[in-house]
Amino acid sequence: MSKHAPRSEPLAGELVVRNGPDRGVTRSLLVPVTLIGSGETCDLRILDLTVRTVHCAVSVTPEGPHLRSLGGTTPVNGVPTSTRLLQTGDVVTVGPVDLEVRWRLPPGPTPNSTAGAQVVLEPDPLPDVLIGGRAA
Repeated sequence: MSKHAPRSEPLAGELVVRNGPDRGVTRSLLVPVTLIGSGETCDLRILDLTVRTVHCAVSVTPEGPHLRSLGGTTPVNGVPTSTRLLQTGDVVTVGPVDLEVRWRLPPGPTPNSTAGAQVVLEPDPLPDVLIGGRAA
């Protein structure tokens, strides 16, 4: 018997803004790739001169969220990296913003279930998040 409420944990994962005026804002990691940067096409926008147009990307993989820095490095827990598998509690720093990773693997198949079933994740229905500014 589970003690968790149905929505007590994120379905798969999310990034949580830990500092600044947008502290507490979250972005779910339910889509295959989440783009983070200052550009208009990014899923999570951080408007700061130190943030590249597309600063980094977080891909959802079977092992968990995978960070890839684009055009430079992105610190994870204070250590600059170009690519890394992320864990719950990791802090990704993009410009002046710290993003905490919250992740849990969805339940796996039971021993007698169809192990070859494919899971299709739907895009996040919420509008893009804009950090450090207002949407146009």
